[in-house]
Amino acid sequence: MYIHFPWCRALCPYCDFPVVVARGEPPHHAYLEAVTGELEARAPEVADRALRSIYLGGGTPSLWAPACIAELVARVADRWRVDPAALEITVEANPIDCTPERMAAWRAAGVNRLSIGVQSWEDDDLAALGRDHRMGDGPAAIAAAHGGGFDVVSADLILGAPGVARDGTTAPPSVAAAVASGVAHVSVYELTIEPATLFGKRARAGNLPVLPEDDLAALYEATHHALTAAGFEHYEVSSYARPGRRAVHNSLYWRGVEYLGLGVGAASFVRAADGGGAVRQVNSRRLGDYLGGGAARVAERTPLTAHEVATDELWLAMRTADGAPAAALGPVGDWLVAGGLGVARGDRICPTLRGFLFADQIAARVVLMRKE
Repeated sequence: MYIHFPWCRALCPYCDFPVVVARGEPPHHAYLEAVTGELEARAPEVADRALRSIYLGGGTPSLWAPACIAELVARVADRWRVDPAALEITVEANPIDCTPERMAAWRAAGVNRLSIGVQSWEDDDLAALGRDHRMGDGPAAIAAAHGGGFDVVSADLILGAPGVARDGTTAPPSVAAAVASGVAHVSVYELTIEPATLFGKRARAGNLPVLPEDDLAALYEATHHALTAAGFEHYEVSSYARPGRRAVHNSLYWRGVEYLGLGVGAASFVRAADGGGAVRQVNSRRLGDYLGGGAARVAERTPLTAHEVATDELWLAMRTADGAPAAALGPVGDWLVAGGLGVARGDRICPTLRGFLFADQIAARVVLMRKE
C-alpha cells in the first residue's frame, strides 16, 4: 500500500510530484479522514490479498502529525487483521523533521523503516538543488534515526546538481559519507529535468547549467563502483542495499505485485479476479478534487490486458539485478547480450551496469518486441 501526503514546506525546483506548498499547518485530520475514506471504499478490491508493506511518500509525509500516521497505520492493520510488526512500514522523511519526539512517535506507530531525503552531504549541492536543509542536517537525522531504534535507514542521493563541477572518474564525496553513516540502503537518482518544474523552465530559457549526459553517466558508474566495493548490492537501477536489506515495498513493484495507492495523485494496480488482466488507476493531482471524494477523486482508470500486464512485468524485471527469463525475452535477450547490456545467468538474462544505464531503451525494446 502506498499513501501519498502532498504537503511540503517549499517546492523543490526539480520536483514534479503531486505537491502542495503548506501555508501554515496542513489540514492533518481532514486529510486523514479523506485517506481513510478512500481506504474503506477501495479495500474490498484487494481484501483477500496479503498485505506486505505500507509506504508513506510525498510530498513530505514527515510533516504529517504523528498521531495521524499512527491512526492510519492502525486502521490499515485492523482492516487486514495484521500485526504492523509483520509489515515493512516506511516513512519518507525530511532531515529537519527527524526529531527525537517525532521518531519515537513513528516507532510507536509501527514504522520500522525511514527513507531520509539527504540528497547530498555537501552544501553546494543542496543549495543548487533548492533544498531547505543544509549539510549537517542529513547526517544528524541518520544518526538520530539509528539512535531512535530504526534498524533500516535509507538515504536518497541526487547526482548532477546543476552548476556543481564534478570529476566523473570518482564518486561524489556524498557516497563515501553515506557508507560511513551506516545506512542500510541508498537510493541514487540522476537529476532529471521535468518540463513542468522550475528547472524545466530554466532549462528552456538556457540558464540551467546541467551536467552533460556523458558526465552524468560517468558519475553513475563511479557511484556504482564505490558502493559495491563497500559491500552494497546494486539490485535495481537506482537502488543499493546492504545484504538482506533490499526495500520490500519497491521490490514488490518491480515484481509486478498488486498495489493500492491512496491519497492525492496516488496510483494503484489491481489484477482482475480471473487473472486475465488488470486495472491501473491514478487519483487526481488536484487537492480539491481529492478532498471532495467520489468520482472527482479519480483522474484516470485504464484497463490492461493480460498481454500488457505480462509486458510490463518483463521490462520492470529488466530494471533489477535479477533480470527476466531468457525464454520470455526471446530475441531481445540475444540483443541485450550482444550489446553488452545483459548477461546470461542460468535461464535468465540480467542487466549489466551498462544495461542499467540504458534501462529506458531496454524497456522500449521489450515493448516493441511484444507488439510484434
